[in-house]
Amino acid sequence: MLYQNLTVRPVLFGVAGDKNTGKTTLMEELIRRLTNRGWKVAAIKHDGHDFEADREGTDSWRHYHAGAYGTVVFSNRKYQLVKEEKDISLEKLTALFPEADVILIEGMKQASHEKYRCRYPKEEWNAERLVGRIEEKIRDERSNSMTIETLMEKISLPKEGQDCVQDFPMTETFYQSFKELFYEDSKAFFAEADRRTDRERLYLYLYIRMAADLYPAFVEKGISGKVYVDTFYDITIWYNQCVKKKGVPGLVEERWLSLALRMKIFRLGRLQFEPDEDRHVLHVHIPEGEPLDDAACGESFAIAEEFFGPEYTIFDCESWLLSPKLQKLLKPDSNILKFQNRFQIEKIIYPFRQAEERVFGRVREDKEQYPESTSLQRAVKAMVLTGEDVGIGYGVIYRK
Repeated sequence: MLYQNLTVRPVLFGVAGDKNTGKTTLMEELIRRLTNRGWKVAAIKHDGHDFEADREGTDSWRHYHAGAYGTVVFSNRKYQLVKEEKDISLEKLTALFPEADVILIEGMKQASHEKYRCRYPKEEWNAERLVGRIEEKIRDERSNSMTIETLMEKISLPKEGQDCVQDFPMTETFYQSFKELFYEDSKAFFAEADRRTDRERLYLYLYIRMAADLYPAFVEKGISGKVYVDTFYDITIWYNQCVKKKGVPGLVEERWLSLALRMKIFRLGRLQFEPDEDRHVLHVHIPEGEPLDDAACGESFAIAEEFFGPEYTIFDCESWLLSPKLQKLLKPDSNILKFQNRFQIEKIIYPFRQAEERVFGRVREDKEQYPESTSLQRAVKAMVLTGEDVGIGYGVIYRK
């Protein structure tokens, strides 16, 4: 089995804001209205301080205060769990409610899920409008179709790119022939597309169309709408690179992007995972455009642990981010080193100028021209000017 635990995940929606701004009152109203409409609702509350989870004097309270690190009280209909644990993630908590349609989260205003922010002093909020917004998110997750307009909006494709797709002159017959060729003979597909003078625009049009067509396959496998959208956000990343490098709307790295269209790679939070069925390895990739936040990376690995079957025994990664030479360039608490330290580094590859491309945007023969806008740029530039190469590290993480 390639994937497991692929039931469509509940929609997450937050209510955040400062103290005494009406968060709990709004939560109650949303829970009441959504439940009355037949949705299965769970709620999570973040407490910034320690809290007493049980009533003083109950049996479970006495068990806990006698020294038990965890207690459970249960009946035939429900249970209550109290457990001490370090580094509790939202992902771990939401996994407790797999059957929910929506999980409402009070607090956690810095988290990435969609949320409504209560203002201070208290403001009037429109609960019915918020319920409609939440229901639309639920329906999107449950929907079995995807239009190109919706996809382009969800992946935040810039308007010029959207216009390029909408205005691209291709008949349905030609599109279907390209699509058939892509899945039956990829070598011939790329040869045919590469001959076109408008190849960048062509790839953008075809990949948006094929990504939208692929949505039912994600739904059939029970893969959530969030994973689908996050995976194809790579189109936007490489669209922006095309505009930057070539000055035209379209795509570069079309062969890399083809992996997503074959469901050979998935973005799970901050990181991408490419399953290698022959070697039982999950290749880890780091998409550009966001900070390499340590907590976000940890959450990605946690999601991957549930997403992929147990036959995949190893995570591996080959990147300049794993080069041991960075240990002397960066501070110990840097996110890059925190990411690197997750892996057991097994080999180093020199020479390879991937670090220069990633840090400076492109490789230059005259290294004196590299910018020094960030501390990382200054450190890497100083190293390469001495003739050293950052190189690439290869590391592994053995799954438990």
